[in-house]
Amino acid sequence: GLGIKAVTTWIPETYETVDHAVAAGLIDSADVGRQGVTELPVCLEDLAPPQMAVLAGRKALARAGWTPEHVGMLAHAWVYHQGHDKWSPAHYIASELGLPSSALPFGIQAMCTGGGTGVYLAAMQLVADPRVPGALVTTAERYGAPVWDRWQMHPDIGYGDGATACLLHHRDGTRDELILLSMTHSAAGWLEGMERGDAPFTRSPMQGKTDWVTNDLRKQFYERHGRDCFPNESRQHVRTSLHEALADAQIEPDDPRIRFVTVPRMGPRLVDLMYLDVIESDLKAEHVLLGGRTGHLGSGDSIANMADVVEKRMLRPGEIAVIAGAGGGFGWSTAIVQAPEH
Repeated sequence: GLGIKAVTTWIPETYETVDHAVAAGLIDSADVGRQGVTELPVCLEDLAPPQMAVLAGRKALARAGWTPEHVGMLAHAWVYHQGHDKWSPAHYIASELGLPSSALPFGIQAMCTGGGTGVYLAAMQLVADPRVPGALVTTAERYGAPVWDRWQMHPDIGYGDGATACLLHHRDGTRDELILLSMTHSAAGWLEGMERGDAPFTRSPMQGKTDWVTNDLRKQFYERHGRDCFPNESRQHVRTSLHEALADAQIEPDDPRIRFVTVPRMGPRLVDLMYLDVIESDLKAEHVLLGGRTGHLGSGDSIANMADVVEKRMLRPGEIAVIAGAGGGFGWSTAIVQAPEH
């Protein structure tokens, strides 16, 4: 009974192309193609990520025809720095959007599944408390060298700047952009060591370093656990989350209404490693990669994929899409959405 009233993105209009990155020495020509992108959006305006989230939120509210009073909770998710330390970006966003004092703002730091986690928690809140008229989920990321080098941080991921927003509510007979049929997660907490390696815990941010060298941390983890641990665990949890979502939505894996699976905005090698075997063996649907011009939007991939499904009119009335998500920690999510019949 939950509808997605509006789902949007705010993406900068300025880009760095792969050709420019190679010419500028930002990426090695031998690695071109691994990230699956032709260009990455780069915010050149003086905007912090929460300000970008405000722009995405205003866009969603306008498209829904909602006033701020329609929003009873705000969940904001992020991966990278939001502009200040010891600060709540969610409360800033709520204030800038003019949300009522009864709306609960809170932040989510669940790595790149953060947006999907926000949708999950918003749905739970709406189901648990019918007095909440609607919920807003936002994400926002802005990367920059040397700390987070969008081209060098991961050999299979290019990181793009951008924000997303998703409005959920109890279906009321008005037009929704999508229907949320189910949302599930499956986590492998022990894989958190892939982002930590053998490094000791610190007492302050960036203590003793000027950038993140995550490749070294992953190598340390693989030396201890073996390189097969991640692909094996990935497929297990992708499968678990997928089948739980299908069961919750009361949909069979071979339902002809399932048009496609959208996967995280990562390079083809990572997508194949995590998803291809499961999709080909468990579903009779193609998978689509939508990040060729955005790269990975951090916590925003799942919501951005929903937005593209709507804006590109990728579903006919009644058809279904599976929205797959993944993030460090590690966790995997599955949302099943349907285009309204009319």
